Amino acid sequence: MKRILLALSILLPLSALAQTQSACLKRVGDEMKVKADIQLTQQMLKGAKTFVLTPQITDGENVVKLSPVGMYSKDKFYPNLSAYGVAEKAAYSKKDLPTVVTVEESVPYDKWMDGARLELVHEYEGCCGDSGVEEVEEIAKYVEKCIEFTPAFRTMDPEKMKKIETITGEAVIDFPVNGTALNEKYHNNTAELAKITNSIDQIKAAKETEILDVVISGTASPEGKYSVNERLAAGRTQAVYNYVVAKYDFPNGLIKSQSVPENWAGLRKFVEASSFKNKADLLDIIDGSLEADAKEAKLRNSANWGAIRNNCLPYLRSTTYSITFKTIDYEATETKVDLAYAEMEKGDYEKAAEYLATAGDDAEAEYARGTLAGLRKDWKSASYHFKKACDGGIEEACAYYQEVSRYQYMNNCGKCCD
Repeated sequence: MKRILLALSILLPLSALAQTQSACLKRVGDEMKVKADIQLTQQMLKGAKTFVLTPQITDGENVVKLSPVGMYSKDKFYPNLSAYGVAEKAAYSKKDLPTVVTVEESVPYDKWMDGARLELVHEYEGCCGDSGVEEVEEIAKYVEKCIEFTPAFRTMDPEKMKKIETITGEAVIDFPVNGTALNEKYHNNTAELAKITNSIDQIKAAKETEILDVVISGTASPEGKYSVNERLAAGRTQAVYNYVVAKYDFPNGLIKSQSVPENWAGLRKFVEASSFKNKADLLDIIDGSLEADAKEAKLRNSANWGAIRNNCLPYLRSTTYSITFKTIDYEATETKVDLAYAEMEKGDYEKAAEYLATAGDDAEAEYARGTLAGLRKDWKSASYHFKKACDGGIEEACAYYQEVSRYQYMNNCGKCCD
């Protein structure tokens, strides 16, 4: 939400004698900016060797003098301007006098400048020691506007508040010998199938979570002919896939299946963890370049085949699953900022501060810190954080920076208090 700052300057009507076309005081953050178009005429030098126009900001008690503009009637009087602090580039001779000179300058803002006026002091130096102030002309005035701080909570990008995670699991689903038809009640299949569906259900039920894909992977053990195992692995995987697809109304293609004919990786893991005396020989067979059926034949001839068949192979006929989903990233800056805004709206500023304490230092986090500081009427901190957010590219923060910077010099309540 853009903030529109109320008018920061008041242009006063000028008298017919004034030598100023336009002038204003403008507050920008911690600075007071002055701009005045001063008209110069040769008439000013009538009877004077030098004539100096000095802008100044004053409240009658405090004074800040700005860069003066000087004129001289003859070259020999030019050095006289140095006593008034006139810079060379702001000194003009009578013969090359411009019509209008623009004075544009910034000075640090101070609290007394609320209600201050911009004056133009006319000073001259004439003949025979005649010198002095000819006129003090008020050309503009500045009055702080009383503005109540109204926060604007920014909307965070939902995609930046998410992260992608994947969970995996394994289900040992039994099928009859050489069969691929799934029987939910066969052996422990009900509980094993529930591992898959429960995992999906928990993710679906989680707040602001989106499932991206579910992958069902099935494999057979390295026992029997490879061609048979290939058919069994594919058929059994398809059966589990069909079961899961029927349970959910997911878009086509979200659930995928893949099969591995023989689980040699699982067998290798079992052997490697075993205490078999000929472990190295068995691993050489598993890692070797023989065809699958030839590997199995060699393993069958080993003294350990019985232990492998009874304690390993049944558990290699399994189904694994992975679920990839997008969920809230509670460590993301955007998430912490969003949660902080929610607490600010509830009035729990302490909780909001806790979220922002670890929200990083990017522009969004700085804008939120500026908002929180503004709600707490800590104008110095608000100005600091909004300035950082402005420098980081958040346009709304630039207007807020200018606004709350003014509050540092106003009453503690951040508005005109009674």
